[in-house]
Amino acid sequence: MCFKKYIALILTVVTVFSLSACGKGKTSDNPQENTTDNTIDISQELTDSIADNTTTSSVDGTDTSGSSGTEPSSVDTSENLSVPANAPTKNNNDPSGWSAEQIVEAYKTAAKKTHSSVKSQHRIEMKEVLVNGKEIGFVVPIMSAFLKSNETDKDGITGGYTNLTAADVASAKAYKNGSATVIEMTMKKQTSGASEDANSGSVGHAITGVGDIGAVAKQLEDKLPLEINYNETKIYYTNPTVKVLIDPNGKIVNGTWQYTVDIRLNNYKAFGQPVDSTSIVMVNTLTLNGGFKKM
Repeated sequence: MCFKKYIALILTVVTVFSLSACGKGKTSDNPQENTTDNTIDISQELTDSIADNTTTSSVDGTDTSGSSGTEPSSVDTSENLSVPANAPTKNNNDPSGWSAEQIVEAYKTAAKKTHSSVKSQHRIEMKEVLVNGKEIGFVVPIMSAFLKSNETDKDGITGGYTNLTAADVASAKAYKNGSATVIEMTMKKQTSGASEDANSGSVGHAITGVGDIGAVAKQLEDKLPLEINYNETKIYYTNPTVKVLIDPNGKIVNGTWQYTVDIRLNNYKAFGQPVDSTSIVMVNTLTLNGGFKKM
């Protein structure tokens, strides 16, 4: 199941259960108590229809957003990973001396070389659901169990990495691990609106994002009595990290790509009732060959 289908199902469940949040505004420190009375049959036909009619962004390393920004420099296609574009001679055999630009170029070269031959494991972990400041605690374990049972593989290396630049990176380091090279990057935080390409922005360039959540919301509006305020729909990406191990042939042999995403819908209506705010927090993780590990 693709990310958009996950989001469609999660939003369906949360918006339906939003009516169970009593009152508005912030509550005390004690979360809302779980209840076994608030149950609902979410039709698989509904969620499949929503997801199947939602266009997904392919993970092909291409940013189709058309957004402006600094164009990336050309990718170094040489076989020798340890000599990224414009690397000073004294640093050729010591990646610990590479600049952020050199680290990014080395990563892009490895991602391009690896992309067509690998699959990565995709895992989404539900962390928190808040409606009008109240925790909807019973939704989290239900959705977490569903997501865990539907973990899937994704083709290729995640993100619009061909458009990745040093400007997207908050911090980066590279170093030798035996004959292999380790690259670790923390991307800059990103805030997106309702309609964004999944491979755009500082996080999307490195790790495919949620994408056009507005398209998902519009599908929901066709199936449920919802009125979404798209101008106040935001996606916040935090803790975005990339850790990969690259072999002497310049291919990524294992890695972990991860971020926390907070999807927020504000000032909308569900079943005719106004909802001040909804926050859905998840951790999105992609791993290659068991995740990042050193030799």
